[in-house]
Amino acid sequence: MQKLKTNKALIYAIIIAIILLLIDQITKCIIINNNLNITIIPNILNIHTVRNTGGAFGVAEGNTGMFIITNLVVLGLIIRFIYLQKDFMDKATLYTLFAILAGGFGNLIDRLLKGYVVDFINIFPSTNFPRFNFADIYITVGWIILAFIFALYSYKEIKNSKK
Repeated sequence: MQKLKTNKALIYAIIIAIILLLIDQITKCIIINNNLNITIIPNILNIHTVRNTGGAFGVAEGNTGMFIITNLVVLGLIIRFIYLQKDFMDKATLYTLFAILAGGFGNLIDRLLKGYVVDFINIFPSTNFPRFNFADIYITVGWIILAFIFALYSYKEIKNSKK
């Protein structure tokens, strides 16, 4: 019975990841094909396309090959972790890991097909904050949630060991 629930949760997680990946790729396609430059909320939120050949915040600009390899290794490690631990992890952890995978695959697709990542969300443009995309949001929010999940798990383990 437990296995059936795990498989059901895994199928839902895969569906969610595919939907997130499609949202990321469709928005990038719309933005790049229309070369959009839109102010949504003045001085707070703009849409402006940037071709990012580096990593987060433009680090290591022009090292696309290194980022492809790093991306493949990290995605492979996450997939291996899910495969080995799926029977033991809760749904929140499973869904969070698949959101991170969706983001990782979204940016990997860009690097493989275009040679760069399409970034377009520009918050607080006057502060020169780096532009990002939905894949970046999935990755960043996913790792933050995962950190909270692990912290909560550790707290519970410590609390239970003191009993």
